[in-house]
Amino acid sequence: MRYKQILPGLILFALLGVFLQITSKFHFFYIEQLQLFQFSGDYLADKICDPGGLSLIVGEFLTQFFITPYAGPFIVGAVLTCIGLTTRAIIRQIIPDKELFLLYLLPVLSLLLIQYDFNYLLQGTIAFLFCLLSLNIWIRIKDFRYRLPAALVITPSLFWIGGPVAGLFSLSVVIWELSSRSKHGIYSLTVLIEYILIGIGSVWTTTITSYRFAFLPDVFYHPILAAPNVIYFAWISLPFCLIAAFLYPKNKNISKKKTGIELTAQAIIILSLCWMGIPRYNDQKSYPLKVLDYYARTGQWDEIIQYCQGPIKNYLYLTYLNRALAEKGELADRMFAFDQHGPQGLLASWNKTFTVSNLLSDAYFTLGEIALSQEMAFEGYVTVIGAGNPRNLQRLIQTNLIYGTYPIAEKYISILEKTYAYRDWAKQHRDFLYNDKAIEADPVLGPKRKGLPKDSNLSGINGLEYDLLIRAEQDPDNQLPIQFTGAIYLLSKDMKSFQALIEKYYGTPILPSLPISFQEAVILLAEKDVDYWKRFNISKNVIRKFAGYRNLVVQNRNNPQLPQLIKNSFGDTYWSYYILK
Repeated sequence: MRYKQILPGLILFALLGVFLQITSKFHFFYIEQLQLFQFSGDYLADKICDPGGLSLIVGEFLTQFFITPYAGPFIVGAVLTCIGLTTRAIIRQIIPDKELFLLYLLPVLSLLLIQYDFNYLLQGTIAFLFCLLSLNIWIRIKDFRYRLPAALVITPSLFWIGGPVAGLFSLSVVIWELSSRSKHGIYSLTVLIEYILIGIGSVWTTTITSYRFAFLPDVFYHPILAAPNVIYFAWISLPFCLIAAFLYPKNKNISKKKTGIELTAQAIIILSLCWMGIPRYNDQKSYPLKVLDYYARTGQWDEIIQYCQGPIKNYLYLTYLNRALAEKGELADRMFAFDQHGPQGLLASWNKTFTVSNLLSDAYFTLGEIALSQEMAFEGYVTVIGAGNPRNLQRLIQTNLIYGTYPIAEKYISILEKTYAYRDWAKQHRDFLYNDKAIEADPVLGPKRKGLPKDSNLSGINGLEYDLLIRAEQDPDNQLPIQFTGAIYLLSKDMKSFQALIEKYYGTPILPSLPISFQEAVILLAEKDVDYWKRFNISKNVIRKFAGYRNLVVQNRNNPQLPQLIKNSFGDTYWSYYILK
């Protein structure tokens, strides 16, 4: 019997873990950075004092391990399995002779769907589990004289550890007592009334800021966003499962044929719900962004470049791609081999969200624009759902070390030293504190400090190109600023500014030679002036390729398929971009 009870749980755990690993592993890498759990007494004391504090601590504690491969899917799979098994234990108290696995799995499926939303906290799922465990303990108290006081004690306790799930518990108590037709069932309403008073009191005392957060699962969602309807599914499913279990016929003598039909019907229903629900709520639209974000975070530039083959319609994806090309020193040579769409693909427009703030902070850091990188890191740090995030804290440490503001960097390092995944990184960067020579010798921090403007100025006030050219003149060995400036002009088709750029800097240490895309643009500037080409030492390969391009255009001047022919044969050139985009 014990084996039969354990086996379904193991099967459910394996199915959930493997399914989430295959379909959503990058989602868990992404949401790990949205919270910052610290092994600190002050940190824990501050959290535990608020309603739902224990569930928040447990949720953040588990979330910090999501950075480890396989951990996120299987941790969530384990929590959902516990919810399914606890729901089974509750339902079996009502119908001990039936396996109504449909009712066990409805809360599991409901909570699975909301896991795909990165604005949802794992705290909500942990709190739901606390509610089920409390209900499972409570229903085993057989004497009503003890059961009612126990419910009255559990409700405020559950509010403290789980927040508004205490209201779900009190509602479940009322449903249980009234459905079981206890002669004292009407008294169970005092439990629900108790919770209503607790919720109202918490808002009046400003312990909770809104009635929405006191009575609904919205508290487990990003506070400035409207919670989606899917967040309520689990809260609806639990009362539904209890009522359905009480209404289900209690006939023990049932044929094997009818039992088989019931089990088959349940399987069909749950599979149908999965088939309809998972594709609708698994947020596949944002999944490519999570993939690119992970590769960028771990410096897997070749993976980003490979992932961005083919059509690209999203400026965020292009920003990841162009940053990867820049990190590899290939931006000005290869960028037109990809589906570019203007200068916005170099740096996406800021929309005040964590995702874009984080992306821009990284992109500016690659460029050496340390002030702008720091600004975006601050914006990303304060806009996440949790209390800060480790990734932007790392960037703030780096930028403050580069600027030499060591006390600020030390403060941030002391925070990361209290974390699980970033402790070693923080200790390594502690060695840079008050040590200019170590910073200047570091392959990451040293070049960034070297490129800082010698004169104090406001970053970006005269345009990014102005700042980049100052950086290029200060550090001619770093070709990225001048190449990025030229890339901005080419993607904007601002040929006058591009011509002025190359005529001023070509042949100097700042721009000793022209990258491939710059050479292709030079030919467009003076298509028939071979001497102008020679001035910039245009390679024979580029000249030969342009001859083929020109012949193709001349021979197919009246061919409506000319754009496609150009794309097929010369789609990796600036000429193709200039004509077709």
